[in-house]
Amino acid sequence: MKKIFCPKCDGVIILSHARLREIRESQSDRAAIVCPSCGHQLRIRLRSASSEPQEQGRQASTGESLGHIVVLENVFGYKQLFPLYLGLNRIGRRNKDTQTDIPIITGDPSMDRHHAIIKVMQRKGGGLSFALSDDDSRVGTFVAGRLLAPREWCNLETGDVFTLGATSVIFSSDPLPSEAQEQVESDI
Repeated sequence: MKKIFCPKCDGVIILSHARLREIRESQSDRAAIVCPSCGHQLRIRLRSASSEPQEQGRQASTGESLGHIVVLENVFGYKQLFPLYLGLNRIGRRNKDTQTDIPIITGDPSMDRHHAIIKVMQRKGGGLSFALSDDDSRVGTFVAGRLLAPREWCNLETGDVFTLGATSVIFSSDPLPSEAQEQVESDI
């Protein structure tokens, strides 16, 4: 299943595996689809897996996740899972012109394109530590209802809830389950 966003209304258009197979089996790699929200007709082109360029992000090259976050469904977007990797994981609202490590697909106007950072560090004893900081956003980042000060790092524990604009996120230090990891990679 693939999700496409309508350029006119930014509504989600879901293409089932059957519809994708039907497009690929046709003589052309192009298809016309209609947005169910606004009725806008758009043309898409599917590339074969061998012709797709390699993912430039560091997430594709680092392998296994060390933790993950769950973006809760609200009026602005649907539930999303994102893996966390060693180093800085920059979180922000998805935008075609802005690169971020964790692009949250949302219509939330109070979430910035670069909103927060989760730092994953290796401890001397071999364990991992996770810390959250605001990335100079307009609205701020809240952890358990408390606004983080500028340049303040807050240590995260499994189950902590933090808020980016009007979007709530649950943190877990457990690696992303393999079936969820496969789903995330197929959505990229």
